[in-house]
Amino acid sequence: MIKPTFKIVRKEGWDLNPNDNVVNRIIEMLEANYGHCPCVHPEREGHDQCPCTEWLKNSKCFCGLYVKKEK
Repeated sequence: MIKPTFKIVRKEGWDLNPNDNVVNRIIEMLEANYGHCPCVHPEREGHDQCPCTEWLKNSKCFCGLYVKKEK
């Protein structure tokens, strides 16, 4: 069976969560959901693939895959 893939996207002011357990769990959920973000609900507008519209356009990451850089 081929596992789905998704791109890790970099965005100014954001990093991947430094907690490997959190990142690994989110990746497991993404794989189980065929790349669909585990925290995006169908009733929201925008695409639900990771990284989702909320993060790309509105700088809101609900699942914790991305965290804002500390200043």
